[in-house]
Amino acid sequence: MYNVSNYDENTPVLIVGGSLVGLSTALFLSWHGIPCLLVERHANISPFSRAGGFNPRTLEIFRTVGVESAIREAAPDAFKNTKMVRVDTLVGKELGTYLENSSNYSMASSPISGCIIPQNILEPVLKEQASKLGADLRFATECVSVEQDDDGVSAVIRDLSSGQEHRVRARYLVAADGNKSPIRKKLGIGVQGPGTLTHQINIRFHADLQTVLRDRRFLVCFIANVQGMFGGNENGYFLSAPYDLKKESEQDFLGERGVELIRSAVGVPDLEVKIQNVVSWEMADWLADHFQQGRIFLAGDSAHVVPPTGAYGANTGIADAHNLSWKLATVIKEQAGSDLLSSYELERRPASKLAVEKAYSIYCERLNPEHSSPSTAKEMGYEIPIFGYIYHSKAVYSEDDSLYEDPRIPTGRPGTRAPHISLESNGQRISILDLFGRNFVLLAGVEGTPWCEAASYVAKQLNISLDAYCIDNDLIDVDKSFISTYGISPTGATLVRPDGFVAWRIPNVSEQPPQELERVLTKVLCR
Repeated sequence: MYNVSNYDENTPVLIVGGSLVGLSTALFLSWHGIPCLLVERHANISPFSRAGGFNPRTLEIFRTVGVESAIREAAPDAFKNTKMVRVDTLVGKELGTYLENSSNYSMASSPISGCIIPQNILEPVLKEQASKLGADLRFATECVSVEQDDDGVSAVIRDLSSGQEHRVRARYLVAADGNKSPIRKKLGIGVQGPGTLTHQINIRFHADLQTVLRDRRFLVCFIANVQGMFGGNENGYFLSAPYDLKKESEQDFLGERGVELIRSAVGVPDLEVKIQNVVSWEMADWLADHFQQGRIFLAGDSAHVVPPTGAYGANTGIADAHNLSWKLATVIKEQAGSDLLSSYELERRPASKLAVEKAYSIYCERLNPEHSSPSTAKEMGYEIPIFGYIYHSKAVYSEDDSLYEDPRIPTGRPGTRAPHISLESNGQRISILDLFGRNFVLLAGVEGTPWCEAASYVAKQLNISLDAYCIDNDLIDVDKSFISTYGISPTGATLVRPDGFVAWRIPNVSEQPPQELERVLTKVLCR
């Protein structure tokens, strides 16, 4: 056992990294009532936009914790009514359209739309909400060292403004410290996948492109001529393209080399260009060998890195944070056994692998057609890494070993995201998704009253919060689709986890609903 007096402060969860995934983790934990300490070595949120497309599933997650409206309000108008296409050059022909209108970022699987908002605008929203909920967020603070034992994690953190160091003791640590993750490297966790795809140069510039754009407004435009990406508006444009790291430097692109590249992408040889600044970055695609070692968990870019094609990276990281947070909260509250935490890697790594593989196939299609990706990834539907993956772990009563399904034709089987149906509650239309988030939820058919009665008994026996609804008794099934969508009978029931994933279902009522439900929850909670 460790000695409390050896530490300056204690926290249930230490989060290293204060970017998108770290802030999301702090937000979700705080929403579940778990104190946490986040440290970020940068003094402020990064001013660079980076990720910008947040899909409907991510907005569903943020809706759960009450921050969806604030995100939509913060989203700039400049990114509305834009499109995503591939062209030969900006003056040349269009080779393909991937998003017709960013203001309609919707998918058949969800009742809500996604949101186009730059990461540097989204992060302050998350930071503010996490702080309101009690998260201790410390910027300009770096994690100097980390050690773990059977009982917890010991870390030294340093305030970069004063140089003062503090010894912190945490029960668990979440490493959201980026693609070069010092913590992942310290743990000796390797990575697999294509690795570095290209070294990219981002050039911000001004030019008169009114005639070239022909009233088109791009969220992103993939330019085949330079294997690059273009975006922006009359206030400033950007071009990102691969460059030879061995032969060229960032400084080269501040002058004629940068002008030449922009002119090639636009397709106007004598275009007047004024370059503002340049920055280089690495486009990569890989997956960590493990997402957990002892009491330390990898999330976001420390666990997986994907190219920006397809907008999977940030969204997948937020899904990591969402999956891990409710499990940490349930274990810390002593409502679940610690083995529940091992389900994080078992669930999130295969789901992330789908995103890594699909993003690589889209990269090949849109930016580097000379490369080919596995046919399975190429044929995989775009929505599958977003809505269609299936979890398999101790926290799920799996019915088969399928890795994914078409989310447009949901089965309601355990391991899948609980599918949306429309309900009516007190005269108001809601989604069944609005029932999920904080507690386990039991959903029974119209004749499933024994299950709802059992839920009340089992919740007391296990000392947990368990919500229960008989659909078409407590809530009205607007389209009469609950039974068919969730794959049960009017006497059956399904159990949904706090993260909105189906844990178990039973087609019909059993002889002893209380004993059956208690057995199921005991297993799912690893008690």
